[in-house]
Amino acid sequence: MNNKYNIAIYVLLLIIILFAAFQYYSLALKLTQLEIERHGKGYVSDEVWYVPSARNILRKTLGIVPSLPGGKYGASIIYEGNIEIAWIRKVAMKYGVSVVDENYHKIKAFYIESNNLNNINAFIQNISAYYNISDIVYGWRIPDAAGINEYLNLEHPPLVKYLIALSILLLGDYPLYWRIPNIIAGALIVFFVFLSIRKLTNNPWLGLVASLLVSIDPIMRYLSSIALLDVFVALFSVITFYLAITRKYMLSILLAIIGSTAKFNTLFVLIPVYMLYIRRELKKDNSFINFIYNTTLFFLLVSGLFLAVQVLISIPLISIIGFESWLNQSIFGAIKWHTSVKCAGAGCPASSAPWDWFLGTNGFVLYYISSHDTLVALGYWPLWALALAFSILFIPAYRIDRKTAYPWLFLLGILSGYILLWIIGGRTQYSFYSVQLAPFIYSFLMLSTIYIITQKEKILCVLNDWYKLLKYLWRLVVELLTC
Repeated sequence: MNNKYNIAIYVLLLIIILFAAFQYYSLALKLTQLEIERHGKGYVSDEVWYVPSARNILRKTLGIVPSLPGGKYGASIIYEGNIEIAWIRKVAMKYGVSVVDENYHKIKAFYIESNNLNNINAFIQNISAYYNISDIVYGWRIPDAAGINEYLNLEHPPLVKYLIALSILLLGDYPLYWRIPNIIAGALIVFFVFLSIRKLTNNPWLGLVASLLVSIDPIMRYLSSIALLDVFVALFSVITFYLAITRKYMLSILLAIIGSTAKFNTLFVLIPVYMLYIRRELKKDNSFINFIYNTTLFFLLVSGLFLAVQVLISIPLISIIGFESWLNQSIFGAIKWHTSVKCAGAGCPASSAPWDWFLGTNGFVLYYISSHDTLVALGYWPLWALALAFSILFIPAYRIDRKTAYPWLFLLGILSGYILLWIIGGRTQYSFYSVQLAPFIYSFLMLSTIYIITQKEKILCVLNDWYKLLKYLWRLVVELLTC
Protein backbone atom coordinates (compact mmCIF):
# COMPACT_ATOMS: atom_id res chain seq x y z
CA MET A 1 0.00 0.00 0.00
CA ASN A 2 2.88 2.34 0.91
CA ASN A 3 4.59 1.69 -2.44
CA LYS A 4 1.37 2.44 -4.32
CA TYR A 5 1.01 5.65 -2.33
CA ASN A 6 4.57 6.75 -3.20
CA ILE A 7 4.08 5.85 -6.85
CA ALA A 8 0.90 7.94 -6.96
CA ILE A 9 2.74 10.92 -5.44
CA TYR A 10 5.59 10.74 -7.94
CA VAL A 11 3.22 10.24 -10.87
CA LEU A 12 1.35 13.39 -9.84
CA LEU A 13 4.65 15.25 -9.41
CA LEU A 14 5.77 14.16 -12.87
CA ILE A 15 2.43 15.34 -14.32
CA ILE A 16 2.86 18.77 -12.66
CA ILE A 17 6.46 19.11 -13.91
CA LEU A 18 5.47 18.06 -17.44
CA PHE A 19 2.51 20.43 -17.32
CA ALA A 20 4.83 23.26 -16.29
CA ALA A 21 7.32 22.42 -19.05
CA PHE A 22 4.49 22.22 -21.59
CA GLN A 23 3.22 25.67 -20.55
CA TYR A 24 6.67 27.19 -20.87
CA TYR A 25 7.42 25.47 -24.17
CA SER A 26 4.04 26.46 -25.63
CA LEU A 27 4.56 30.12 -24.80
CA ALA A 28 8.14 30.03 -26.13
CA LEU A 29 6.83 28.53 -29.38
CA LYS A 30 3.97 31.05 -29.60
CA LEU A 31 6.36 33.98 -29.21
CA THR A 32 8.62 32.52 -31.90
CA GLN A 33 5.72 32.15 -34.32
CA LEU A 34 4.39 35.65 -33.56
CA GLU A 35 7.75 37.23 -34.30
CA ILE A 36 8.07 35.33 -37.57
CA GLU A 37 4.53 36.31 -38.60
CA ARG A 38 5.36 39.96 -37.85
CA HIS A 39 8.63 39.72 -39.78
CA GLY A 40 10.40 40.67 -36.57
CA LYS A 41 13.90 39.72 -35.57
CA GLY A 42 12.79 37.01 -33.13
CA TYR A 43 13.94 38.53 -29.84
CA VAL A 44 11.67 39.11 -26.85
CA SER A 45 12.53 41.76 -24.25
CA ASP A 46 16.14 41.56 -23.01
CA GLU A 47 16.87 38.59 -25.24
CA VAL A 48 18.17 41.35 -27.55
CA TRP A 49 21.19 41.59 -25.20
CA TYR A 50 21.69 38.09 -23.84
CA VAL A 51 21.36 36.02 -27.02
CA PRO A 52 23.72 38.17 -29.16
CA SER A 53 26.27 38.15 -26.34
CA ALA A 54 25.99 34.34 -26.16
CA ARG A 55 26.48 34.15 -29.92
CA ASN A 56 29.45 36.51 -29.76
CA ILE A 57 31.10 34.49 -26.99
CA LEU A 58 30.60 31.34 -29.06
CA ARG A 59 32.14 32.75 -32.21
CA LYS A 60 34.97 34.68 -30.53
CA THR A 61 36.14 31.76 -28.38
CA LEU A 62 35.44 28.73 -30.55
CA GLY A 63 34.92 30.19 -34.03
CA ILE A 64 31.68 28.20 -34.34
CA VAL A 65 29.35 28.75 -37.31
CA PRO A 66 25.89 27.76 -35.99
CA SER A 67 23.24 26.40 -38.33
CA LEU A 68 19.55 27.26 -38.57
CA PRO A 69 16.66 24.77 -38.53
CA GLY A 70 16.23 22.72 -41.69
CA GLY A 71 19.94 22.68 -42.53
CA LYS A 72 20.01 26.36 -43.46
CA TYR A 73 22.67 28.89 -42.61
CA GLY A 74 22.35 32.58 -41.89
CA ALA A 75 24.71 35.53 -41.67
CA SER A 76 24.34 39.13 -40.60
CA ILE A 77 26.60 41.32 -42.73
CA ILE A 78 27.84 44.48 -41.01
CA TYR A 79 29.27 47.11 -43.36
CA GLU A 80 30.62 50.64 -43.42
CA GLY A 81 29.59 53.41 -45.78
CA ASN A 82 26.58 52.91 -48.05
CA ILE A 83 25.35 49.98 -50.13
CA GLU A 84 22.95 49.53 -53.02
CA ILE A 85 20.62 46.85 -51.69
CA ALA A 86 18.98 46.18 -55.08
CA TRP A 87 22.36 45.26 -56.56
CA ILE A 88 23.15 43.17 -53.44
CA ARG A 89 19.93 41.20 -54.02
CA LYS A 90 20.81 40.49 -57.65
CA VAL A 91 24.27 39.21 -56.72
CA ALA A 92 22.79 37.12 -53.90
CA MET A 93 20.40 35.37 -56.30
CA LYS A 94 23.35 34.20 -58.43
CA TYR A 95 24.78 32.41 -55.41
CA GLY A 96 21.49 30.91 -54.19
CA VAL A 97 21.43 33.36 -51.29
CA SER A 98 18.35 35.27 -50.03
CA VAL A 99 18.48 38.74 -48.50
CA VAL A 100 15.93 38.15 -45.74
CA ASP A 101 16.17 41.31 -43.61
CA GLU A 102 17.53 44.75 -44.45
CA ASN A 103 15.47 46.65 -41.88
CA TYR A 104 18.30 47.97 -39.70
CA HIS A 105 18.58 51.56 -38.49
CA LYS A 106 20.91 51.59 -35.46
CA ILE A 107 23.56 49.43 -37.11
CA LYS A 108 24.51 49.17 -40.78
CA ALA A 109 23.65 45.57 -41.54
CA PHE A 110 21.57 43.17 -43.59
CA TYR A 111 20.79 39.52 -43.07
CA ILE A 112 21.07 36.65 -45.56
CA GLU A 113 20.19 32.95 -45.61
CA SER A 114 21.09 29.98 -47.79
CA ASN A 115 21.01 26.20 -47.77
CA ASN A 116 24.75 26.15 -48.47
CA LEU A 117 27.37 27.78 -46.25
CA ASN A 118 29.89 27.83 -49.09
CA ASN A 119 27.46 29.88 -51.17
CA ILE A 120 27.17 32.44 -48.35
CA ASN A 121 30.95 32.71 -48.09
CA ALA A 122 31.35 33.04 -51.85
CA PHE A 123 28.70 35.77 -51.94
CA ILE A 124 30.41 37.67 -49.11
CA GLN A 125 33.76 37.40 -50.87
CA ASN A 126 32.20 38.82 -54.05
CA ILE A 127 30.57 41.87 -52.46
CA SER A 128 33.66 42.53 -50.31
CA ALA A 129 35.39 43.66 -53.49
CA TYR A 130 32.86 46.51 -53.77
CA TYR A 131 31.86 47.31 -50.19
CA ASN A 132 33.67 47.59 -46.87
CA ILE A 133 32.39 44.57 -44.90
CA SER A 134 33.47 45.14 -41.30
CA ASP A 135 32.05 42.02 -39.63
CA ILE A 136 30.07 38.84 -40.25
CA VAL A 137 27.92 37.24 -37.54
CA TYR A 138 26.84 33.74 -38.55
CA GLY A 139 23.59 32.31 -37.23
CA TRP A 140 20.18 33.89 -36.67
CA ARG A 141 19.83 37.58 -37.55
CA ILE A 142 21.23 40.07 -35.08
CA PRO A 143 18.94 42.61 -33.39
CA ASP A 144 18.93 46.24 -34.43
CA ALA A 145 21.33 47.80 -31.90
CA ALA A 146 24.56 49.74 -32.33
CA GLY A 147 27.66 47.62 -31.73
CA ILE A 148 25.63 44.48 -31.07
CA ASN A 149 28.10 42.39 -33.09
CA GLU A 150 30.76 43.07 -30.42
CA TYR A 151 28.52 43.10 -27.34
CA LEU A 152 29.42 40.68 -24.50
CA ASN A 153 26.96 41.81 -21.75
CA LEU A 154 29.80 42.24 -19.25
CA GLU A 155 27.54 43.82 -16.60
CA HIS A 156 26.19 40.33 -15.94
CA PRO A 157 28.17 37.10 -15.39
CA PRO A 158 28.29 34.64 -18.30
CA LEU A 159 26.77 31.35 -17.05
CA VAL A 160 23.35 31.72 -18.69
CA LYS A 161 24.96 33.02 -21.89
CA TYR A 162 27.02 29.83 -21.96
CA LEU A 163 23.83 27.78 -21.66
CA ILE A 164 22.21 29.76 -24.48
CA ALA A 165 25.35 29.24 -26.57
CA LEU A 166 25.25 25.51 -25.81
CA SER A 167 21.63 25.25 -26.96
CA ILE A 168 22.55 27.16 -30.15
CA LEU A 169 25.48 24.80 -30.69
CA LEU A 170 23.50 21.60 -30.10
CA LEU A 171 20.08 22.50 -31.53
CA GLY A 172 20.67 25.43 -33.86
CA ASP A 173 20.43 29.21 -33.73
CA TYR A 174 16.68 29.79 -33.52
CA PRO A 175 14.43 31.69 -31.05
CA LEU A 176 12.66 28.60 -29.72
CA TYR A 177 15.97 26.85 -29.09
CA TRP A 178 17.45 29.82 -27.18
CA ARG A 179 14.68 29.31 -24.63
CA ILE A 180 15.18 25.60 -23.94
CA PRO A 181 17.54 26.24 -20.94
CA ASN A 182 14.92 28.48 -19.34
CA ILE A 183 12.17 25.92 -19.89
CA ILE A 184 14.31 23.31 -18.14
CA ALA A 185 15.18 25.74 -15.32
CA GLY A 186 11.49 26.55 -14.77
CA ALA A 187 10.60 22.85 -14.54
CA LEU A 188 13.45 22.27 -12.07
CA ILE A 189 12.15 25.07 -9.83
CA VAL A 190 8.80 23.29 -9.65
CA PHE A 191 10.62 20.07 -8.68
CA PHE A 192 12.71 21.69 -5.93
CA VAL A 193 9.70 23.45 -4.44
CA PHE A 194 8.12 20.01 -4.03
CA LEU A 195 11.30 18.57 -2.48
CA SER A 196 11.62 21.49 -0.06
CA ILE A 197 8.03 21.39 1.20
CA ARG A 198 8.10 17.63 1.54
CA LYS A 199 11.34 17.89 3.50
CA LEU A 200 9.92 20.53 5.83
CA THR A 201 6.52 18.97 6.46
CA ASN A 202 6.90 15.30 5.55
CA ASN A 203 3.65 15.89 3.67
CA PRO A 204 4.05 15.36 -0.10
CA TRP A 205 0.52 16.62 -0.80
CA LEU A 206 1.42 20.09 0.42
CA GLY A 207 4.51 19.90 -1.77
CA LEU A 208 2.38 19.03 -4.79
CA VAL A 209 0.01 21.95 -4.21
CA ALA A 210 2.87 24.42 -3.70
CA SER A 211 4.70 23.20 -6.82
CA LEU A 212 1.50 23.45 -8.88
CA LEU A 213 0.90 27.03 -7.70
CA VAL A 214 4.47 28.00 -8.57
CA SER A 215 4.20 26.39 -12.00
CA ILE A 216 1.16 28.45 -13.04
CA ASP A 217 2.20 31.80 -11.58
CA PRO A 218 2.36 34.31 -14.50
CA ILE A 219 5.89 35.52 -13.82
CA MET A 220 7.19 31.95 -13.63
CA ARG A 221 5.45 31.14 -16.90
CA TYR A 222 6.83 34.19 -18.70
CA LEU A 223 10.40 34.08 -17.39
CA SER A 224 10.63 30.32 -18.03
CA SER A 225 9.63 30.88 -21.67
CA ILE A 226 12.16 33.49 -22.80
CA ALA A 227 15.96 33.62 -22.62
CA LEU A 228 16.41 36.00 -19.67
CA LEU A 229 18.70 35.43 -16.70
CA ASP A 230 16.35 35.71 -13.75
CA VAL A 231 14.70 32.29 -13.77
CA PHE A 232 18.17 30.86 -13.11
CA VAL A 233 18.45 33.20 -10.12
CA ALA A 234 15.23 31.65 -8.84
CA LEU A 235 16.51 28.12 -9.56
CA PHE A 236 19.77 28.54 -7.66
CA SER A 237 17.91 30.27 -4.82
CA VAL A 238 15.43 27.43 -4.32
CA ILE A 239 18.22 24.82 -4.47
CA THR A 240 20.13 26.86 -1.88
CA PHE A 241 16.95 26.86 0.22
CA TYR A 242 16.66 23.08 -0.04
CA LEU A 243 20.29 22.60 1.03
CA ALA A 244 19.87 25.05 3.92
CA ILE A 245 16.82 23.29 5.36
CA THR A 246 18.82 20.04 5.28
CA ARG A 247 21.49 21.97 7.28
CA LYS A 248 24.12 21.62 4.56
CA TYR A 249 25.19 25.23 5.03
CA MET A 250 28.55 25.04 3.25
CA LEU A 251 26.93 23.46 0.20
CA SER A 252 24.16 26.05 0.25
CA ILE A 253 26.76 28.85 0.32
CA LEU A 254 28.62 27.26 -2.59
CA LEU A 255 25.39 26.85 -4.59
CA ALA A 256 24.43 30.48 -4.04
CA ILE A 257 27.86 31.64 -5.20
CA ILE A 258 27.68 29.43 -8.29
CA GLY A 259 24.24 30.98 -8.88
CA SER A 260 25.85 34.42 -8.80
CA THR A 261 27.57 33.49 -12.08
CA ALA A 262 24.09 33.76 -13.60
CA LYS A 263 23.36 37.13 -11.98
CA PHE A 264 24.75 38.86 -8.90
CA ASN A 265 21.39 39.22 -7.15
CA THR A 266 21.39 35.46 -6.49
CA LEU A 267 23.63 36.44 -3.56
CA PHE A 268 20.60 37.88 -1.76
CA VAL A 269 19.73 34.30 -0.82
CA LEU A 270 22.82 34.32 1.40
CA ILE A 271 21.10 36.76 3.78
CA PRO A 272 18.81 34.05 5.22
CA VAL A 273 21.60 31.46 4.94
CA TYR A 274 23.80 33.70 7.09
CA MET A 275 20.99 34.06 9.64
CA LEU A 276 20.66 30.27 9.92
CA TYR A 277 24.42 29.78 10.06
CA ILE A 278 25.03 32.38 12.77
CA ARG A 279 22.06 31.06 14.77
CA ARG A 280 23.63 27.60 14.78
CA GLU A 281 27.02 28.97 15.84
CA LEU A 282 25.56 31.12 18.62
CA LYS A 283 23.78 28.09 20.05
CA LYS A 284 27.25 26.63 20.66
CA ASP A 285 28.67 29.86 22.11
CA ASN A 286 26.55 33.00 22.36
CA SER A 287 29.41 35.35 23.21
CA PHE A 288 29.91 38.58 21.24
CA ILE A 289 33.42 37.48 20.26
CA ASN A 290 32.05 34.28 18.74
CA PHE A 291 29.45 36.33 16.84
CA ILE A 292 32.13 38.62 15.38
CA TYR A 293 34.43 35.70 14.59
CA ASN A 294 31.82 33.66 12.72
CA THR A 295 30.38 36.68 10.94
CA THR A 296 33.85 37.65 9.72
CA LEU A 297 34.56 34.05 8.72
CA PHE A 298 31.29 33.85 6.79
CA PHE A 299 31.89 37.04 4.81
CA LEU A 300 35.55 36.23 4.10
CA LEU A 301 34.52 32.79 2.85
CA VAL A 302 31.75 34.24 0.67
CA SER A 303 33.98 36.99 -0.74
CA GLY A 304 36.86 34.63 -1.54
CA LEU A 305 34.64 32.01 -3.14
CA PHE A 306 32.74 34.68 -5.08
CA LEU A 307 35.89 36.09 -6.70
CA ALA A 308 37.36 32.65 -7.38
CA VAL A 309 34.18 31.31 -8.99
CA GLN A 310 33.65 34.48 -11.03
CA VAL A 311 37.20 34.25 -12.40
CA LEU A 312 36.83 30.56 -13.26
CA ILE A 313 33.49 30.96 -15.05
CA SER A 314 34.78 34.02 -16.94
CA ILE A 315 37.96 32.49 -18.38
CA PRO A 316 36.53 32.56 -21.94
CA LEU A 317 35.69 36.28 -21.54
CA ILE A 318 39.09 37.00 -20.00
CA SER A 319 40.71 35.33 -23.00
CA ILE A 320 38.86 37.81 -25.25
CA ILE A 321 39.27 41.12 -23.39
CA GLY A 322 42.04 40.51 -20.84
CA PHE A 323 41.93 40.16 -17.06
CA GLU A 324 42.17 43.86 -16.13
CA SER A 325 39.42 44.87 -18.54
CA TRP A 326 37.24 42.01 -17.31
CA LEU A 327 37.82 42.97 -13.65
CA ASN A 328 36.95 46.62 -14.31
CA GLN A 329 33.82 45.86 -16.35
CA SER A 330 32.46 42.61 -14.91
CA ILE A 331 33.16 43.17 -11.19
CA PHE A 332 33.67 46.86 -10.35
CA GLY A 333 31.63 48.15 -13.28
CA ALA A 334 28.86 45.62 -12.69
CA ILE A 335 28.58 46.54 -9.00
CA LYS A 336 28.36 50.22 -9.92
CA TRP A 337 25.77 49.39 -12.61
CA HIS A 338 23.58 47.44 -10.17
CA THR A 339 23.71 50.12 -7.47
CA SER A 340 22.92 53.11 -9.68
CA VAL A 341 20.06 54.41 -11.81
CA LYS A 342 20.33 52.60 -15.16
CA CYS A 343 17.79 54.54 -17.16
CA ALA A 344 15.81 57.71 -16.47
CA GLY A 345 13.32 59.79 -18.43
CA ALA A 346 11.11 59.15 -21.42
CA GLY A 347 11.69 55.96 -23.37
CA CYS A 348 12.83 53.95 -20.36
CA PRO A 349 10.94 50.80 -19.36
CA ALA A 350 8.85 50.88 -16.20
CA SER A 351 11.03 50.42 -13.14
CA SER A 352 9.68 49.49 -9.75
CA ALA A 353 10.40 49.43 -6.05
CA PRO A 354 10.41 45.95 -4.45
CA TRP A 355 7.07 46.55 -2.69
CA ASP A 356 5.42 47.27 -6.06
CA TRP A 357 5.81 43.59 -6.94
CA PHE A 358 3.29 42.69 -4.24
CA LEU A 359 0.79 45.32 -5.34
CA GLY A 360 0.76 44.53 -9.06
CA THR A 361 2.06 47.97 -10.06
CA ASN A 362 4.86 49.25 -12.32
CA GLY A 363 5.23 45.93 -14.09
CA PHE A 364 7.87 45.53 -16.79
CA VAL A 365 6.25 44.78 -20.17
CA LEU A 366 8.06 41.85 -21.74
CA TYR A 367 6.09 41.62 -24.99
CA TYR A 368 3.03 43.02 -26.75
CA ILE A 369 1.08 40.06 -28.13
CA SER A 370 -1.71 42.37 -29.28
CA SER A 371 -3.15 45.76 -28.39
CA HIS A 372 -5.21 44.05 -25.66
CA ASP A 373 -2.77 41.34 -24.57
CA THR A 374 0.65 41.98 -23.06
CA LEU A 375 3.11 39.89 -21.10
CA VAL A 376 3.80 41.87 -17.93
CA ALA A 377 6.45 40.52 -15.56
CA LEU A 378 4.37 40.33 -12.40
CA GLY A 379 3.28 37.41 -10.28
CA TYR A 380 -0.35 36.82 -9.37
CA TRP A 381 -0.31 39.84 -7.09
CA PRO A 382 -3.36 39.11 -4.86
CA LEU A 383 -1.61 35.95 -3.62
CA TRP A 384 1.71 37.79 -3.41
CA ALA A 385 0.05 40.55 -1.34
CA LEU A 386 -1.50 37.91 0.93
CA ALA A 387 1.90 36.25 1.40
CA LEU A 388 3.46 39.60 2.30
CA ALA A 389 0.66 40.31 4.80
CA PHE A 390 1.17 36.89 6.39
CA SER A 391 4.94 37.43 6.51
CA ILE A 392 4.42 40.67 8.46
CA LEU A 393 1.95 38.93 10.77
CA PHE A 394 4.57 36.23 11.42
CA ILE A 395 7.39 38.61 12.35
CA PRO A 396 7.37 37.29 15.94
CA ALA A 397 9.16 34.28 14.47
CA TYR A 398 9.69 32.52 17.77
CA ARG A 399 5.95 31.81 17.69
CA ILE A 400 6.22 29.96 14.39
CA ASP A 401 7.11 26.32 13.99
CA ARG A 402 10.28 25.59 12.03
CA LYS A 403 8.62 24.38 8.84
CA THR A 404 6.84 27.73 8.43
CA ALA A 405 9.75 29.83 9.68
CA TYR A 406 12.19 28.63 6.98
CA PRO A 407 10.31 29.92 3.90
CA TRP A 408 9.33 33.03 5.92
CA LEU A 409 13.01 33.75 6.57
CA PHE A 410 14.01 33.22 2.92
CA LEU A 411 11.16 35.33 1.59
CA LEU A 412 11.88 38.30 3.82
CA GLY A 413 15.66 37.80 3.64
CA ILE A 414 15.79 37.99 -0.16
CA LEU A 415 13.25 40.83 -0.23
CA SER A 416 15.41 42.78 2.25
CA GLY A 417 18.31 42.47 -0.21
CA TYR A 418 16.29 44.21 -2.92
CA ILE A 419 15.09 46.87 -0.47
CA LEU A 420 18.68 47.52 0.64
CA LEU A 421 19.76 47.77 -3.01
CA TRP A 422 16.95 50.29 -3.60
CA ILE A 423 18.04 52.34 -0.56
CA ILE A 424 21.70 52.56 -1.61
CA GLY A 425 20.86 53.76 -5.11
CA GLY A 426 19.64 50.87 -7.28
CA ARG A 427 16.31 52.58 -7.96
CA THR A 428 15.78 51.19 -11.48
CA GLN A 429 14.83 47.69 -10.44
CA TYR A 430 12.53 45.82 -12.79
CA SER A 431 9.62 43.62 -11.85
CA PHE A 432 11.05 40.54 -13.57
CA TYR A 433 13.66 40.42 -10.76
CA SER A 434 10.84 39.28 -8.48
CA VAL A 435 10.74 35.79 -10.02
CA GLN A 436 13.46 34.99 -7.46
CA LEU A 437 10.78 35.32 -4.78
CA ALA A 438 8.17 33.12 -6.49
CA PRO A 439 9.25 29.76 -4.98
CA PHE A 440 9.25 31.28 -1.48
CA ILE A 441 5.98 33.16 -1.93
CA TYR A 442 4.08 29.94 -2.55
CA SER A 443 6.07 27.80 -0.11
CA PHE A 444 5.40 30.29 2.68
CA LEU A 445 1.81 30.97 1.64
CA MET A 446 1.01 27.26 1.67
CA LEU A 447 2.57 26.58 5.07
CA SER A 448 1.39 29.79 6.76
CA THR A 449 -2.21 29.19 5.63
CA ILE A 450 -2.15 25.68 7.09
CA TYR A 451 -0.58 27.07 10.27
CA ILE A 452 -3.23 29.78 10.65
CA ILE A 453 -6.01 27.22 10.16
CA THR A 454 -4.59 24.59 12.53
CA GLN A 455 -2.86 26.73 15.18
CA LYS A 456 -5.49 29.34 16.06
CA GLU A 457 -4.35 29.69 19.67
CA LYS A 458 -0.76 30.47 18.66
CA ILE A 459 -1.96 32.97 16.06
CA LEU A 460 -3.95 34.70 18.80
CA CYS A 461 -0.73 34.90 20.81
CA VAL A 462 1.04 36.45 17.83
CA LEU A 463 -1.77 39.00 17.44
CA ASN A 464 -1.52 39.77 21.13
CA ASP A 465 2.22 40.37 20.70
CA TRP A 466 1.48 42.77 17.88
CA TYR A 467 -1.07 44.57 20.03
CA LYS A 468 1.48 44.99 22.82
CA LEU A 469 4.15 46.18 20.39
CA LEU A 470 1.89 48.71 18.69
CA LYS A 471 0.59 49.93 22.05
CA TYR A 472 4.16 50.46 23.25
CA LEU A 473 5.13 52.29 20.05
CA TRP A 474 2.07 54.52 20.32
CA ARG A 475 2.95 55.48 23.90
CA LEU A 476 6.51 56.22 22.77
CA VAL A 477 5.25 58.48 19.95
CA VAL A 478 2.89 60.31 22.34
CA GLU A 479 5.71 60.89 24.84
CA LEU A 480 8.00 62.25 22.13
CA LEU A 481 5.30 64.61 20.84
CA THR A 482 4.27 65.90 24.24
CA CYS A 483 7.65 66.31 25.91
